[in-house]
Amino acid sequence: MILNSGELMTKILYALEHHLPCPVVSLGATESFVLAQETVLTTRQIMTHAEAGVANLGIKRGHSHRGVRFPNLAARDALAEALRDIDILGCNLLINTPDSGQITKRVMKYHKIEPQYIFEAYIRRVIMFSQKQKFEQMLQSRKILIICGYADEVAAAMNKNLKKSFNFEIVGAIKIHEFEEIPRAKKEIDVLDFDLALLAAGLNANILAAYIAKTKGKVAFDLGQGMESLITGQIIDEHNFLSQSISIMNLFDL
Repeated sequence: MILNSGELMTKILYALEHHLPCPVVSLGATESFVLAQETVLTTRQIMTHAEAGVANLGIKRGHSHRGVRFPNLAARDALAEALRDIDILGCNLLINTPDSGQITKRVMKYHKIEPQYIFEAYIRRVIMFSQKQKFEQMLQSRKILIICGYADEVAAAMNKNLKKSFNFEIVGAIKIHEFEEIPRAKKEIDVLDFDLALLAAGLNANILAAYIAKTKGKVAFDLGQGMESLITGQIIDEHNFLSQSISIMNLFDL
C-alpha cells in the first residue's frame, strides 16, 4: 500500500500517542547498491559504477554524503537485516531509472524486504511544510533525539526557533558520519530516554532506526536531507535536483 504524506504523518502520530515502535526509513540508490553487492551485482559492477565513486569520496554532509565505503559486505548484511524489520519504507517512486528504481526492486526481492507500506522517499524534503500541522504535532511536548553528522546544529536551531512554541526537549544529539560508527552510536542511544528519534545519516539511519524500534520501542523517522530544513526553515534542493527531476510542487501533492 502506498502512503501519501498525510497518511505517513498520521501513522507516526498514532505510534507516538500509543507508545508503539515505528521506524520510518528510505531505500534509495546508495542503499540499493549496498544491498546489491555480490547478490544482484558483482563487485566489479559495483566498483565501476558512479555511486561507488561518490560514496568513496567520503563527503560528510549534503547530497553526496553516503556514510559507507564500497565494497562493504558487513554494511550489506546489517542493512538487509534492518530493512526486513521495517513496515514503512520510502522508495523512489517518481524516478524509475536503473539506479533508483530497477536495482531497488531487484534487491528488495533478493533480500526478502517486504514492507507493508511504501511512500515516495522525496516527500521527506517537504513534509515539514506540506504537512506542517501534523509535523508540529509530532514535535509537541516530545522528548526528542537527533542523530546525524550535524546533530548539534540541528538541536541548537530547534531549541532557538521551535522549542518555545512546541515545548519539546532535545535529550540527545548523536553525531554519526560512517557505518563504522554504528556500535558507538548504539551505545549512546541505549542510555537515553526519548519518544522520537529524528535521523539523517545515509544508510546508517536505516540501521539505527530499526535498532531504536526493536530495542527501545520508539518512533524513529529518517528525514534524510530534510533534516537541514530544521536549521534553515527552507526546502533543501541542492543543485536544483528536485526542481529539475520531479518538481517540488509535485511533492506537495503527494
